Amino acid sequence: MDEEISFEHEGTTYTGTFSVHGDELVVYLPDGNQRATTLRGLDPKMAALIHLRGFVLHSQNASSACN
Repeated sequence: MDEEISFEHEGTTYTGTFSVHGDELVVYLPDGNQRATTLRGLDPKMAALIHLRGFVLHSQNASSACN
């Protein structure tokens, strides 16, 4: 079952979902892309949040570079 995560940055809330299959975490990002991580004892929600945060900050940096 997918769980939802959210990350707020500069007044905008970004939401994604994640699911855990055994020791494998799959994160579904707001743009439809996926990221996967082998958990090896990591907390799934925190690992998913790191992927979402990286997505948001990378997207913002890419947008700034184009302007």
